[in-house]
Amino acid sequence: MAAVVRRDLLLSWSYRLQFLGGIVGGLMSLAVFYYVSRLVSVQEFSPAEYFAFVAIGILIYTILNATLQIPQITLRQELVAGTFERMLMAPWGAAGAIVSSLIFPALYALATVTGVLLVAAGVFGLDVQWSTVPLGIPVAFLSLLAFAPFGVLLLASVVLFKKAPPGANYVMAGLALIAGLYFPVALLPDWIRWTSEIQPLTPATELLRSTVVGQPLSDPAWLPLMKLAIFSAIVFPLSVLALRSALRRSRMRGTILEY
Repeated sequence: MAAVVRRDLLLSWSYRLQFLGGIVGGLMSLAVFYYVSRLVSVQEFSPAEYFAFVAIGILIYTILNATLQIPQITLRQELVAGTFERMLMAPWGAAGAIVSSLIFPALYALATVTGVLLVAAGVFGLDVQWSTVPLGIPVAFLSLLAFAPFGVLLLASVVLFKKAPPGANYVMAGLALIAGLYFPVALLPDWIRWTSEIQPLTPATELLRSTVVGQPLSDPAWLPLMKLAIFSAIVFPLSVLALRSALRRSRMRGTILEY
């Protein structure tokens, strides 16, 4: 796993402006919502509170994109470039090598988000609660572990069908809506609101908003933490089994190296 992360780090470092580009892109998104928050006044939020609310949502979406989109694009490139054999021949197994490709994008996204958060605090006056921000670090890693099963399932799809499902972008957009990244979940219609409780993005968002910008939790902190831990412990192993099944099926069909 360390070798895969090192390879991804060296490849990313060869594009020196990539990290700066990620920060600039995040700041552009924050700038839009910063001025929107100054235009719109609602009873539940002050302009500064809504900006803090949506800023964390934008940063979490960056992490979600790194977990779901970037690894499957990278795996597809491995197939096209003819370098997928290295993963198939890895000493700890092909599934372990493929799952390892999730690590660097997640760490890179965390570094980018940290940079955007620091600049947003200085430029836009984002009210960061520095006393509780360190608590957000373990929460962020637990959240990544909870998001990982979705990424692993997309990787399994690439192995089996040679490309990710065409609706992956819509899934991400749907998760962003039902998890309350841009507006409170309470605004959702009753018939769809229940979906905010059955996926890990909602509790991760609530916890990070609480630890980073000090917004109150709707439930005791142990409840969203337990949701993330249970989701990670149950769904992640199932997603790895799905990946192993996709590898086995592709070998049986003789399509494992096709692209």
